[in-house]
Amino acid sequence: MLGWFFILLGLIGLVLPVLQGVLFLVVGIALVGRRNWLIRRSTLIFKRFLRRWAAVQTPLVGAAGRIALRAQWKVSRESRHLHRRYAEWWQRRVVRCDHELISDAPDVSSEPMSDRV
Repeated sequence: MLGWFFILLGLIGLVLPVLQGVLFLVVGIALVGRRNWLIRRSTLIFKRFLRRWAAVQTPLVGAAGRIALRAQWKVSRESRHLHRRYAEWWQRRVVRCDHELISDAPDVSSEPMSDRV
């Protein structure tokens, strides 16, 4: 929900000079992007656009496209790296919480067994 709020603020910010629209869009897409089909599809279309732009033979336009494509590759790589680190951190946190819950639980095997069922 927070991601969609940032996306909405970003779209409003693109029109209004007071808000930083691009910043809100980036944060919103980072929060929602991997889960939403529309944003994933838009990302693929944008990547195709950058590849075509980088392939343009005009020296100035093609060079700018290659710079933009290289920047997109770096951002994508960093995003995957951050996502992987977050997943590892979350996994360690879950395992640690499970371990604490197990260690805090009373030991059932040390209690005497009752004859009643």
